Amino acid sequence: MIQKHQAADKQTDPAHLAERVRRLFRDQFSIDRLVALSENRALFLSRDLVLNRPVALRIHLKPDTRSRAWFEREVELLARLDHPSLRTIYSAGHREDWSYRVSQWIEGESLAEAVGRGPRPIQAVVQLAFDLAEAVEYAHSKNVIVRRIVPSTVMLDQLGRAVVTDLRFSNKCLDVAGPDHDEMVAPYLAPESRPDKPGDRASDIYTIGTLLYFAVTGEAPNPDPRQITPPQSLRVACPKILQEVIMKSMRPEPSKRYLNCSEIAEELSAHLGGHEFHAPLASSHTTGETRVEYEHRLRRALGDDYELMVELGSGGFGRVYKVRDLRLEREVALKVLHPHLTADRAIADRFTREAQLAARLSHPNIVSIHDIGGRSGLIWYTMAYIEGANMADIVSRTGPQPVDLVVRWLQQSLDALQHAHDQGIVHRDIKPENVLISRLDGSVHIADFGLALAIQVSGIFGGATSRSGTPEFASPEQMLGEKVNQRTDLYSISLVSIFALLGRSPYSGPSVAAILAQQTTPPAPDVSAARSDVPEGLAGVLRRGADADPERRYGSASEYSEALAKCMAGLGSEPARQIRRGVEF
Repeated sequence: MIQKHQAADKQTDPAHLAERVRRLFRDQFSIDRLVALSENRALFLSRDLVLNRPVALRIHLKPDTRSRAWFEREVELLARLDHPSLRTIYSAGHREDWSYRVSQWIEGESLAEAVGRGPRPIQAVVQLAFDLAEAVEYAHSKNVIVRRIVPSTVMLDQLGRAVVTDLRFSNKCLDVAGPDHDEMVAPYLAPESRPDKPGDRASDIYTIGTLLYFAVTGEAPNPDPRQITPPQSLRVACPKILQEVIMKSMRPEPSKRYLNCSEIAEELSAHLGGHEFHAPLASSHTTGETRVEYEHRLRRALGDDYELMVELGSGGFGRVYKVRDLRLEREVALKVLHPHLTADRAIADRFTREAQLAARLSHPNIVSIHDIGGRSGLIWYTMAYIEGANMADIVSRTGPQPVDLVVRWLQQSLDALQHAHDQGIVHRDIKPENVLISRLDGSVHIADFGLALAIQVSGIFGGATSRSGTPEFASPEQMLGEKVNQRTDLYSISLVSIFALLGRSPYSGPSVAAILAQQTTPPAPDVSAARSDVPEGLAGVLRRGADADPERRYGSASEYSEALAKCMAGLGSEPARQIRRGVEF
C-alpha cells in the first residue's frame, strides 16, 4: 500500500512528470512548461518539432480507470468536429501507460480570467454571442448537445474570439462522465440538465444566455432562472436588445427559449448590425429533428411574411409547401432547400445567383419565381402555386397517358425550353417531378430552372436527381460529368414523355452505372413497339430526341417542336396544343 502511494506521488510530482514527458515525447515535441496538473491529467505547453508551432499536450496519467475512458471518449468526439470556435485536435495516442492528445494552443485567456478584471465591453459580448452561437449550432448539426460550458472552458484568443475547449460533459460523453454536482457550475447548466441529465438543444441555448450574462454583468446568474436579476439592473450600459436576448435564452420553460442559435444571432445582428452569422445549415436528418420540429422551425423562420399551410411534396433538393404571402395576400409555393445542401456557403451563393437568373424567365409554361429568402438557418424561394399535380404523381395514380395529351405536354414543354435556352439557361434536371400539370386546363408548367446548376454536390451526378435517388432522366453526358448544353434538356424531356406514354421509366436499374449502360447501348427506346397506339412517326421523333449521342439529337427545342408538329400533322391529328383542355387526376 505504501509503495502504491509512493508511486502515485511520483506520478504527479511536477519535476518527475516533466522529465518523463520529455523522455517519451522527445521525437515529436519540445516541452516548454507545465500549465496545469490534477490527479488524473497534466497539460503542457509544447512545440511541435516538425511544424514548428505551439501545441497543447494533454496527458491522462491513470490507465484502467473510468477517467481514462472518459478522457479518450472526449478526444474521439473533439477529433470528429471541425469548427474554429471549438478546440481543434491534431493527434492522439498512447505512450507507455499514458494516453495523450495534441491540440490547438490558444494564446489568450479564459472568459473567467477576462471578466475577473471587470465586465466585458459590450462589443466583445456581442462577438462572444456570435462565437458561442456558431460553435453550438455546429455541434447540434453533429447531434452533439454540449450541456456544460463554463467561463473557465471558454478561451478568448488575442483577437477576442471565443473557443470552447471542453466537451467532457456533452451528451456523447455522459455515460462515462464523472459526477457534475459542482455548485460553481450550476448557474451555467439549464435546470433540466441538472444533475447529470442529457438536456437538449434548448439546454444549450440556456447555457449561452448564462455566459453572456456573466460577460456583461461580471456576475454568475442565479441558478434559479425565476430569480435572475435583469442585466440592465446591474449594468445600465447593457443594450435593451442584449438584455432581451439573454433573458429569453434563460427562460425557465425550454419551449419559450430560442428555437436555435441562428435566432439569437439574427436578433442581435438585426438590432446591433456589423456581424455575419456562419452557422451550419444542418438538415433535419443530421440534427434529429422530427417533422413537427422542422415545421415549427420553418414557421418561426417565415415569421409574419408567410403563413405555412400544407406540405406539397419533397424531393432531392428540398421540401415544397403551400403558403400564403401575407403581404400580397395570395397563395404561393415555397421550396425550402435541404439545409445539408446549402451548408456550403459557395452553394448558397450559387443558388442565389441562379435563382436571380431564373427569375428573369417569363413564359406561361414556366413556373415563375417570386422571391428568395432565408432565416434561422433555412434558405427558400417562392414561386407561383400551380393547382394540380406533377407528372410523376399523375402517372403513378392513373398509369400511361393518352397519346394526344402527352404530345400536347411535350409541345408546351419545348416552347418553355426554347424560351429558357434563348436566355442562356439550361435546366439540367428535367424529370417528371419538375413537370407540373394544371388541374384547371391541363397545361404544363416546368419548375426548378437553374437549381441543378446551382447545387452541384458530390454524389449527385451532374446535379441531376430523381425520386429514386438515381438520375433516370439525365443525359449520358451529364452523368459522365461532360459539358452540357440545351440538348441535355431535350434528351430529358424526351425520356419524360416516354415515361408518360409507358407509365414507367424508360431506363431503370439498381445503380447509376446500370442506367448509364442502358442509355449508351443503342437503340433508343421504341415506344411504338411497347404501345400499339403510338404512331411510328411520333416514336421516331422521340427516339431522335433521346439519342445517346448529343450530336444526333435535335439542335434546338424549336427544331424538335417543328418535327413534332409536322409528324402529328402528317397523321391528320389536330394541333397538339388544342387537344384536351383539362386533366383528370
